[in-house]
Amino acid sequence: MSPCGKLSIRGVCFMFQPQTCAFAVALACAGAAHAADVPEFAGDPVIVTASRVAQPLSKTLADATVITRDEIEESGAQTLQQVLSRQAAISITTSGGPGSASSILMRGTNANHAVVLVDGVRISSATLGTTAIQNIPLEQIDHIEILRGPASSLYGADAIGGVIQIFTRKGEGAPRFNTGLELGNRGTGKLSAGFVGKAGDSAYSLQLTHAQSDGFSATNPRNAGYYNPDNDGYRNDSYAASVTQTLLPGHDLTVRLFQTFSRVDIDYSNSWTGQDRSKSRLTGQSVESNNRFNDVWISILSFARSQDKSEEFHNGDFSQRVNFFQTTQNEWQWQNDLDTKIGVFILGVSHLDQRIASDGVYTKSARTTNAGFVNYQLDLGAHLFQASIRNDHDDQFGRKMTGKADYGYRFADGWLARVGYATGYKAPSFNDLYYPGSGNPNLKPESSKNTELALQYRKDGRSANFTLFQNNVDQLIQWAPLDPSNPDSFWSPSNVDRAKIRGLTIEAAAQWLDIDWQGNLTLLDARDDKTGNWLANRPRQSANLSASKQWGKYTLGVEQQIASRRAGDPLNTEAKFLHGYGITNVFADYRLAKNWTATARIDNLFDREYETNYGYNTGGLGAFIGVRYSQ
Repeated sequence: MSPCGKLSIRGVCFMFQPQTCAFAVALACAGAAHAADVPEFAGDPVIVTASRVAQPLSKTLADATVITRDEIEESGAQTLQQVLSRQAAISITTSGGPGSASSILMRGTNANHAVVLVDGVRISSATLGTTAIQNIPLEQIDHIEILRGPASSLYGADAIGGVIQIFTRKGEGAPRFNTGLELGNRGTGKLSAGFVGKAGDSAYSLQLTHAQSDGFSATNPRNAGYYNPDNDGYRNDSYAASVTQTLLPGHDLTVRLFQTFSRVDIDYSNSWTGQDRSKSRLTGQSVESNNRFNDVWISILSFARSQDKSEEFHNGDFSQRVNFFQTTQNEWQWQNDLDTKIGVFILGVSHLDQRIASDGVYTKSARTTNAGFVNYQLDLGAHLFQASIRNDHDDQFGRKMTGKADYGYRFADGWLARVGYATGYKAPSFNDLYYPGSGNPNLKPESSKNTELALQYRKDGRSANFTLFQNNVDQLIQWAPLDPSNPDSFWSPSNVDRAKIRGLTIEAAAQWLDIDWQGNLTLLDARDDKTGNWLANRPRQSANLSASKQWGKYTLGVEQQIASRRAGDPLNTEAKFLHGYGITNVFADYRLAKNWTATARIDNLFDREYETNYGYNTGGLGAFIGVRYSQ
């Protein structure tokens, strides 16, 4: 405890009151304290993303989370951003209302340091280096897996902060139908329908979704030059489909299709009276052959093609396109899982081809990366070990070797202590290097070294996780003025000598007093090691707590989200600091009949004003009601 009476890590005075921290720790310890007398309320989820093969979460040597379909539905969350923002060590920044550009900051790293996969397909913009998560509808998602920390040795470039993998609904069992309708304030509406099932040797899934909102003004007066007080609406239409054909026992062929069409109104200039608009399309198609040749060897051969397309129209003229960007990615992967007497070996190769198209002229518009990777897992009594190594060859920046090693010791029933070390890297995006007028072709790739210690408990539906980590990112790319002493000088992407990111996360889930509790606390120290400035938009403290209880046909719940004051720009300009906030959400479900459920949710119950991105508004109080049918 620091002299100021607040929690301190390495000299950083955190602003949570001691009572808050004590409550979070008490909640975390509840998993152990009550394990003997509280019935199980959740099983041990299986996760694939943490090692590229399925394994129980309790045996995973990584800071990982699985979010199930039931958890998504019970929460009443409207968007993927809302679901992710409640997770430990994840901050979401938005540039306005529904459908506006959103960024994922995992463990204090940059927005383009998180790899997002949809059913194994990398969906991203090679110009921005990020994924338009705001355009991925929740209704199509079966579950979400989160892997925190550098994972380049598993997934290649960009995974300095971690990996988020989204799994769409898949066909299994008897044919089942689902549908849902939701209405809310600001002209918000959602309609979804789909079916999944299996007939003979064929499994199938199809999900259709429509969403729309009148929105609110994306910007506020602090955003000089862009502020326009008009409402900025949103519309999204999407589908996800898959078919799996069993050719022979143990030999499956799967085809998956994914596409979203989005339209969002934006604020581009305060000198125009007409509406500014952005249109985007995300697509993904993949073919996968999964073959079990014997008890030891499983081969997975896949081809995936994805595309991220965006267009802008200004001042109400929707017939004249102003900006156009398109990324096309083709990726071949061949993975071989060998389950031997001395452990599990995962060996694979991949080929990634990225191409961009734009109205602007880029010096280079294509990039190819070839890679080979090996992963090894050993489960030996109380001892767990995992190691991976990957060699990527970028045709522009050359070879990059990354690795990961983790050791875990199960010292008591339900308990696991682990230690890990991992490296990661990221090549600059096409915009970083070549954007007309502001690109910096002299940029170097970023690299990272991460060390972490963790203690976790998982038993009888209760869990707790304490993780300490430090990630040193060399050549971190940030927007900065060419003359650091003059903030008004020309800005461009620049390599920071080093960023040092240190943190502690505490997570817990337990049932106590017949109430399901979930909570997490993140303490973060993310700085430019050269200047000592805080990295922008990273709250130094954040916490989430939810509680839900079932009374007969009713399920009632409440959520509290807290984030501390944080810098609004890399220079830590005092006038651009964003104040801390606490928002409260409440939700309720009522079981109308066997397959019918009525839902209700109020976001930001006390109508707090806050920003996650300087100069951009967030929604005030929001109220939503709906009904869903699921067989």
